[in-house]
Amino acid sequence: MENEVINSKEQRKLEKRRLFEERQYIRLQAIKSKGRYAGYLAVLIGVILLVDLLDNFVTSVNSNVTSCYINEFFVNGHLFGIEKYEDGLALNSTFNLIGYVLGLLVPFYKALGDKYGRKPLFIISTIGMATGLITVFFSKTYFGFLIGSFIISFFISHDIQILYILEEAPSAKRATIYSLLKGLGALGTFFIPLLRATVMKNDPTLWRNIYLLPGICGLAFAVIVFFLAKESKVFVDDRIKYLEIPFEQRIEEEKRQKEAKKANANKSGIFNAIKYIFQHKELRTLIIIKTIFDAAIIAMTYYESIMATANMTTEDITKALFPYPLIYCVSVILSGFLADKIGRKKIIVIFGFICVISFGLFVYGANNHSDFNPYLIGGFYGLYIGGYWIGRDYMEIISTEMVPTDIRASIIGAEGLLVYIGMAVGFAFVNVGILFMPIWLTCIIFAVPCVVIAVILLLFKVKETKGIDYESIQG
Repeated sequence: MENEVINSKEQRKLEKRRLFEERQYIRLQAIKSKGRYAGYLAVLIGVILLVDLLDNFVTSVNSNVTSCYINEFFVNGHLFGIEKYEDGLALNSTFNLIGYVLGLLVPFYKALGDKYGRKPLFIISTIGMATGLITVFFSKTYFGFLIGSFIISFFISHDIQILYILEEAPSAKRATIYSLLKGLGALGTFFIPLLRATVMKNDPTLWRNIYLLPGICGLAFAVIVFFLAKESKVFVDDRIKYLEIPFEQRIEEEKRQKEAKKANANKSGIFNAIKYIFQHKELRTLIIIKTIFDAAIIAMTYYESIMATANMTTEDITKALFPYPLIYCVSVILSGFLADKIGRKKIIVIFGFICVISFGLFVYGANNHSDFNPYLIGGFYGLYIGGYWIGRDYMEIISTEMVPTDIRASIIGAEGLLVYIGMAVGFAFVNVGILFMPIWLTCIIFAVPCVVIAVILLLFKVKETKGIDYESIQG
């Protein structure tokens, strides 16, 4: 009887899957038959740019007002009896661990893109970022702020719009178009100091005001995505090819692979993607290197606190935040043109060392701000954080150019899951370190070695992937 119940459940599950895949096949065939309207790539680039502007704003907004909410909730509000800034920052970082735990679900969310398509996740993630911003704006307590922050941290990790353009762009121009979008998208962070100077009026007590307008814009962008973006052509073609295999044959093949303990390595899913990573030496090596590189991410994003604890005024901090979007925009666009000519690896090496040198200059300038123009300090900040993000992004591009289309979103998701190991180590070191050392010193002695080691290992241990055609990649 028990076996009959199990078999009945399995049959219902298979029938549900069969109906879903039949409907999906019909829908994808309809999408393919309609083709692309005139000028679609240009329109898609415009749509992706809007969302990437929002993504860049959302990614940086909390880091750019850290001292404002730490002072409000802890130093002045004495939450949990805390009065010292460093103690409040450390406790806030500890609470943010919940966000990282939630972040462990992000790879599973991303992997849905291999089953349901890129467009649904594109829309949902855009709405999610907007919702997080609006939640923070209406928050009255620290825990309300945390909820909004957790929503933000979950949805900024998706980057589905980047996968979109990587799959739509011609392989010979992939890095160029990608960098152009990323560079222009970085201008989204320009709105942070602009809103600090206008709606916040450089008054640290009005920090919530900078969240509302971008949140409303995000909801509007989601509507634009719904009407103007089409499903990724690479996904449509690859999924149709898979669904054209008779259903019973697909099921039997999956059973055969499970019985043979091959783990279905060329199908989507996070656990299969993790197995795929560890079965492929080149990809495994890259993920280990990226894990080391990502360990520095916590230290690299404490720039506002470094300036605040160096006693720079709110107005000077706002001024220092202005150069970054422009410097990053130019750097990303330049890196894209170079990446299609000299390769991805050399770009990572160049900008990795720009990051290290500029980070040292930024820390020195902030601690001696009376002798430096705040815009110059901001220039150093722009070079170091820009160099870091460029290196991180191109490591991800290399990983996408190593794996076949049917598991690409899953691999990106699994990659995000694995690099949490490095981020956790970085979090622990920095969070404990700032209790005993100045914030700037803690960040330097941890972040610099991570970046240098990762860049050197990548230079000697990872092959170049420039010019790879996504559709030609085999498992």
